[in-house]
Amino acid sequence: MIEAEPRYCTPRNQDLATDGGNVAVISKALGHPLLPWQRLTADLAGEYETDDEGRHILVHPRLIVTVPRQAGKTTLDEARHIRSMLMGPNRQSWYIAQRGTDAVKRFKQTVKDVQTSPALAPLVRDVRYSAGDMGLHFINGSVFSPSPPVDNSGHGFQGDLITLDEAWAFNDKTGKALLQAFIPTTITRLQLMGQQPQLCIMSTEGTADSSFLNPMLTECRRGLAPKGWAFVDYGLRLDDDPEDLDAVWRSHPGAGHLFNRRQLKGFRDEFRDDPAGWRRAFCNIRDDGTMERVYTADLWDATRCEAFTVAGLEPDTFAIGVAVDIDQAATSIAVATDTPDGLKTMMLETMPGTGGALDAIGSYCDRYRCPVAIDPKGPAAPLADRMRQEPERYRLADMPATELGMTGPAFLDMLRQGTASHAPDPRLDHSVEIATRRWAGDTWYLDRRQSPGDVSPIESVQLATWACRHIQPAPAFQLFT
Repeated sequence: MIEAEPRYCTPRNQDLATDGGNVAVISKALGHPLLPWQRLTADLAGEYETDDEGRHILVHPRLIVTVPRQAGKTTLDEARHIRSMLMGPNRQSWYIAQRGTDAVKRFKQTVKDVQTSPALAPLVRDVRYSAGDMGLHFINGSVFSPSPPVDNSGHGFQGDLITLDEAWAFNDKTGKALLQAFIPTTITRLQLMGQQPQLCIMSTEGTADSSFLNPMLTECRRGLAPKGWAFVDYGLRLDDDPEDLDAVWRSHPGAGHLFNRRQLKGFRDEFRDDPAGWRRAFCNIRDDGTMERVYTADLWDATRCEAFTVAGLEPDTFAIGVAVDIDQAATSIAVATDTPDGLKTMMLETMPGTGGALDAIGSYCDRYRCPVAIDPKGPAAPLADRMRQEPERYRLADMPATELGMTGPAFLDMLRQGTASHAPDPRLDHSVEIATRRWAGDTWYLDRRQSPGDVSPIESVQLATWACRHIQPAPAFQLFT
């Protein structure tokens, strides 16, 4: 059986001790031996250093886990909470679900699992079900409790392990309110308990409305997670087909352990009228209205060309494209040129913001009088407007609004036909990796807002390609005497 590999995972430091083995023991006692992905996560989450006072200092006080449905995240989290309760006396852990009823349901299942475990049941003192005092109490004074997702849920309490489950359901306001409520509860725990507390955020992918979870996942996938965060992400890779059940099977960490191949087909049939739901639930792909990666990895890798220099190109054989990131945090400039071997493209510059863009574009126009393609109504609108005010310097390509929606499909078609290529560039390659699209009728546009990062590099290439294919001879300079 082929074990799924994570799409993203914080590297495990093998030089550090981990509490993951103890979590594995607890999970087995609960009747759920850890699956390979669960053990990987438990080991990573449990990495610790020991300070001069003998206290366990977790390397990752925040853990973020995103996996498809039927992967076993609930049983992993259950084992981690019970282990936390047994690490010492008077510890407190909290489980927060998208609804209070969900939290209570999960709590009752945990109580049942513990009470039916011969090894763990003797460690329970009592169980309380009354509102406001619900908890599984251990003989060492530790308590595991459910909590509803309300703004003041954590105020006044202490916490050693806190789980926010199915975080995709929280909007930004609710999610941040929960963090503001619970994180202060952890501040004094290291000193009091001798072990550092941990916040765990677990979820499948969400939707465009998952305003709390989405930015967090984007940050982690960009490699920009703050120090102390551990990130584990399983699911179908963006260049694989969600309808290819073999690919889904290979990418799912529960495949072969929690369900068989025939059951996977049954799961797909349950979503026959909801392909977006299928992608989210079993492929762990966000339902944001975008269906697939625009440029597949195979196509992109197969259409590379050698880099070239603009200075060596003949006049009226090349054009540049300019695009600006959705929040105007970056500007990209690309060039496209027509050659006997087909149209070739290359990134020229990617710069922060838009402040230096006019001068950068102007330098190419001054030297080469090349046409410039730019979206006059998107984030680049202020740049386009200023360029229109200096027609003697900036040679703007005359691109009708109806043509803007053809830049992406046209470039994609040329790549597929083998009539266009692109020089390698890490900025461009990354933007292609994350670029998604939105449909408008029978055509599509790059979705700047829903793509998890800056897609201005690939947009600039698309624009340059269009301008190169529609070059008009430069106006001749006239000398008046």
